[in-house]
Amino acid sequence: MWPGLLAILATAFVFSAVAKGQLIDPLDAYPPRWSLDENDCDARITEQGHANDPGADGGRCETITMLMSHGTKAVLVYPIEPVRPIDALTATLSVKGLSRGIQIGFRVRFPYVIDPETKRPAALLVYGSSYEHIGEFQRLGISDIEGDLKLKRVALRNQFGARSDVSSPYVDAVVINAYGGPGNHTLRLDQLRIEAMVPLIDDLAAAHASGKSAITRAAGTSISGGDSGSQKMLSVPNPYVTSYDANRLTPSTGLPAVAFPPGRVTRILQHNGEPLAWVRSLGFDSVWMSQPPNASILSEAIAARMKIYAPAPSSPDESLAPLLEPVAGWIVGGDRPMDSSNTWEHSEDVRRLRRMPARWQRPLVGCPVESFREYSAMLDAVVLDAPPRVRNLSTAATKAFRAQQSIRTNGKPMAVGISGMANHVASLQTDAIAARIGTPGRNGFRWHGMWRQIADALGDAPDAILIRSTTPLSGGTPLQQNRAMSLSFVNRFTAALEQWVNGGLTDPQGELIHDVDSDRPLYFAHRVSSGPTTLLILTSVMGRGDSAIAGDGKSIGIRLPPSDEGKLIWRLTHFSAERLTPQTTMGGTVVPIVSPDVVEVIAISDEISEAGKIASSAKRFARQAAMDRWQLTSEAIRRSENAWTQAVAARVVSRAAPNDLLQVAAASLESAEQLVRSGQSEASLRMSRRADAWCAKSDWMLQDALLDDVHTHSQSLPTTPESSSQRFISSPPTIVGDFETQVAWSPLLKTPVDDLATFAPSVANQLGLRSRWGVNRIAGGDFERGGHLGDRDALAREGWTLGRRHAKWAEAEATLIHRGAFSGNGALRLRVTPRGSDPLPGGYEGTCLMVRSPAVRLQEEGVVRIDAVVRTLGFANPHQGLLIYDSIGTQQMGVLVNDQPQWTPVTLFRQVGKNSVVHVMMEVIGGGEAIIDNIQIRTWETTANPASLLRPLETASN
Repeated sequence: MWPGLLAILATAFVFSAVAKGQLIDPLDAYPPRWSLDENDCDARITEQGHANDPGADGGRCETITMLMSHGTKAVLVYPIEPVRPIDALTATLSVKGLSRGIQIGFRVRFPYVIDPETKRPAALLVYGSSYEHIGEFQRLGISDIEGDLKLKRVALRNQFGARSDVSSPYVDAVVINAYGGPGNHTLRLDQLRIEAMVPLIDDLAAAHASGKSAITRAAGTSISGGDSGSQKMLSVPNPYVTSYDANRLTPSTGLPAVAFPPGRVTRILQHNGEPLAWVRSLGFDSVWMSQPPNASILSEAIAARMKIYAPAPSSPDESLAPLLEPVAGWIVGGDRPMDSSNTWEHSEDVRRLRRMPARWQRPLVGCPVESFREYSAMLDAVVLDAPPRVRNLSTAATKAFRAQQSIRTNGKPMAVGISGMANHVASLQTDAIAARIGTPGRNGFRWHGMWRQIADALGDAPDAILIRSTTPLSGGTPLQQNRAMSLSFVNRFTAALEQWVNGGLTDPQGELIHDVDSDRPLYFAHRVSSGPTTLLILTSVMGRGDSAIAGDGKSIGIRLPPSDEGKLIWRLTHFSAERLTPQTTMGGTVVPIVSPDVVEVIAISDEISEAGKIASSAKRFARQAAMDRWQLTSEAIRRSENAWTQAVAARVVSRAAPNDLLQVAAASLESAEQLVRSGQSEASLRMSRRADAWCAKSDWMLQDALLDDVHTHSQSLPTTPESSSQRFISSPPTIVGDFETQVAWSPLLKTPVDDLATFAPSVANQLGLRSRWGVNRIAGGDFERGGHLGDRDALAREGWTLGRRHAKWAEAEATLIHRGAFSGNGALRLRVTPRGSDPLPGGYEGTCLMVRSPAVRLQEEGVVRIDAVVRTLGFANPHQGLLIYDSIGTQQMGVLVNDQPQWTPVTLFRQVGKNSVVHVMMEVIGGGEAIIDNIQIRTWETTANPASLLRPLETASN
């Protein structure tokens, strides 16, 4: 094991700042700091890491190997926060190489001069001393840059025009021109030291406070080149939009607004205060903020080479204008959801943002949940959030649901929002349960469901992936470290494929991939075509919530269409290009995949050079991906072993632990560890993937075993010809994968008399049995009164309420019926019928009818059990059905029931605090019909059959 790996990750960007305006970086720890920027020699980094060298201070230094052809420059950059370009600014660095002429310098940016090629502020390089002592460490340095900078400003105006605004320059990086001639060259870099770093924001703040122009004061010159700042500042071209048509609410002229860079899949993290340099080390290139950016975060973003998506300030602050380069887009929406009730308010926000000063103009990005056509007309890019994993939508349904939304966004650039954490409300519930019963806190995240969702999103060729997160990743707890590693792995997976995914042509349907032996569907295949290459992105259909398992040791066969027969095929699963040989059968050409992973990627092309491109792209990320997958699997196996041991010892499962699976997983992981240490990334990933598959299957079996008795007890239900053996169970610890807490909590789920006492109380009374779950606290849950729910003399008197949406689209009704009841005489029927010929949408947009039960007030904290039996008919479109939830778990923990024509039990377990109010909530999403009966809310009692309470005998008086 590598117990220090997480500590290295957590402290990687903690530098020694021994004085104000000083930075010292020994360059001796992960991750590497230097990156390749501009070059004219087709340079590429072939290897980068850290090495021991006796000449280095401390013995370790950063090492970079580059392959170059003929040219003059190969610039390596070390980003820093924006600082003033003054003579006192000094940088020194120890360099060791095999070529003379290597130079150190600063990169100076001019925030108001936009390079039309890069769409970034123009930059100049100012160099210092050169390397001469071949094979030895030599200290290079640079200072006194103001004189050179004045001369280079003239060249800048000659390039971009005499009227270019070259005010407010700042230094944002130390650079090394590492060009050493054609061939492979290795550099060793040690002990970077920067002195006299004066933040740009201090100067701007002083100018702003004095009432002078911050731009004029910082530059010291006018745009015409004179020494006086008295001339009027001229407007500069805006790289995003130059004018605005208020009627259309979209950019009308000028350069197009580009929220996400073309040719890649932008990886965005919802920011919760994490250091941006550390976020970048996880593979992200942007952050999504909840507040307008300030000078501190803008400076940090420039130093970390990160982009920012954030709400715009209510009024522009002139002092921040030079630092706005990292802002890639303004977020529209804020605290108000982008739904049909807020379109006017959001349109007003858009009008205000379009009229901001040119330097503040940025693309507008929003997250509509309905009214997609209206919002897409306002925005330059949209974020479409994937359905919550707890609702267990199939890949095919998710793909169809996103396609319906995408069509109504009029082809706007699209980001897909994916939850990067366990269900938030279920996590809070689980933490409350753990605190009450005394189990340790969670220390792991089931990340396979997230990976599967991201792969499904890539199958739709998005422009960006937004990882949603409401808790920080950088707190240092085992859970946060586990989440960070899983995000690091999936980001490497995305980065390896992005150049083939972004802009590719997608198959709107996809196809199911079957087991070779049983013809059972095991995977769903997305097809993305880019140039001569087609990617098949396969995701396992065996998933529920945050968990997913691989091919279960099976082999799958990918049947090729005639157009792909004869082409070259590679498997990219192990961050490499592994050549596959198709098999010809009577039914056509089939590509067999043995023991597939949760996500498989197959490349098909008729150009052999594509293999080299694919392998080169994947190899850049293989080492880090191998380390992440190995450590994630190692921790998962340990957690699974502990959970099974506790479950068996506590006798809460009726089967033995799958020790054979866990032993095979541990043996495979041991082999993977040796391969990781020896740097064999491809082989290590292969072994870690196998171990991970066995461990995931073990966890899947444990979840089944923990809930097995609850399913078994449903057999005690009164049976009818229409009875269903399926049951929906919502237990917070199993939702988030905290099996240790679920083991301790299991007695509440496994009381043998529960179902009999619930659904056959007369039989239970005859037998003298009473469930530990108390009496039903909800009024009218058996729906025995008849009448119409809208009638005041029916259930309205008992507190049942009804809500409708989209009356123009659909007719919604809630009726108490006498036929079709599960037990007794009555049941509640909810029905939504489209008014036109078009089908209703799914998700939030398709919610037309809502029902809320009377309030149940609970004075004491404890556990609540909510039961109901339902049947559904007619919900034909994706993300439709009956959503059942409660006011404690909210919609985030709702159970979505569809395609269940038989009576289907639904059970929700919740932890409640003191003085809680509980409602049962039901929503009809889309067009269809649902019948509900026997709704119950019960609390856990400490004794199953309490003794009758007798009045004490009074003592007779003498």
